[in-house]
Amino acid sequence: MKLCTKCVLPETYPGISFDQEGVCNFCNEYVRVRKNTCTHFDNEQELKQALEKYRNIHEKYDVLVPLSGGVDSCHTLIKLVKEYGLRPLGFHNDHGYEDKTATENVRELCHVMNIDLLVIQQDVVFMKKLWKYVMESDAYGLTSCMPCSNILYMNAIELAARYDIKLVINGYSKGQAQMINDKSVGVGMLQEMQKIIRKAGDKEFYEQFMLKFSSLNKLSTYHTKDDLLKPVNRSKILVVPFFVFKFNKTDKEALRKEIRTVFEWKSIPYSYPKRTTNCRMNWLGTKVDNIKMNFSVYDVEYAEIVRAGDFSREQALDDLEHTPPEGIIEKLAEEIDLDFDKVKPLYTR
Repeated sequence: MKLCTKCVLPETYPGISFDQEGVCNFCNEYVRVRKNTCTHFDNEQELKQALEKYRNIHEKYDVLVPLSGGVDSCHTLIKLVKEYGLRPLGFHNDHGYEDKTATENVRELCHVMNIDLLVIQQDVVFMKKLWKYVMESDAYGLTSCMPCSNILYMNAIELAARYDIKLVINGYSKGQAQMINDKSVGVGMLQEMQKIIRKAGDKEFYEQFMLKFSSLNKLSTYHTKDDLLKPVNRSKILVVPFFVFKFNKTDKEALRKEIRTVFEWKSIPYSYPKRTTNCRMNWLGTKVDNIKMNFSVYDVEYAEIVRAGDFSREQALDDLEHTPPEGIIEKLAEEIDLDFDKVKPLYTR
């Protein structure tokens, strides 16, 4: 299977092409756009000044910070408090497949820093159905984790709206930010999911799924610095991915050392990709995606991180090596009632 010689995308990725050096069109486009545009803040002081207007809108909280328990989100919370002086409300969403170590990390961090925290276990049955429908579908390009990520994203918007918080800052990497903020990707995901659920004939689930996106009219996503320079729109909730800025690097080893000066952060023994703190369902989702398309959402995310210079290509390829713990694929498939006979290759070499 041919891979881009600069990032990690395979030849099965939709719309990909390669030049004579084996570099994909997405890498070449990234270099062209970066040379001709300056869309983000040049330095961190400019970002701090732009966030000042979000202070004291709410009597108690300036920002909602979703926390996975991984180094990226923990670092984000620590920095927003210690260096930006913002008053956060922490939020940890457990859909039933979060590792207990991740939840313990979140609780310990918020305890040490005296941060209010909401830990919500929700959507357990809903998420099992979502994964089953997506994994058994023949929707090419729709990765198993993408709909789940969007559900968690919308849960944060719903919570921010409930508390009247106008700013959400998450620990998304540059790759995650690119995917979430690409409107065409989001619209395409919704359209594909509607088709998949209709085909399954699950009317109740369809209504639940669409209800999750009823807060879209309240959402405003950060794309360029202009989104933070304009006055606060109190009818919207602005979501800012903290690592989208060039001065915030997704250097997991450095971040790990830094957050351990604040609290006793613990790593998960088995997580995919390596060095992350992701839910257990990632093992099965990636297995299914690789069978169907020979790539997962993490290949897309890490390709963007490599382009941004936060990871080397070699580090990304090592992190993306898929070696599931013994028995976990079968166990997870059984729990969501996945019919592996419906999981077939959708690509042609």
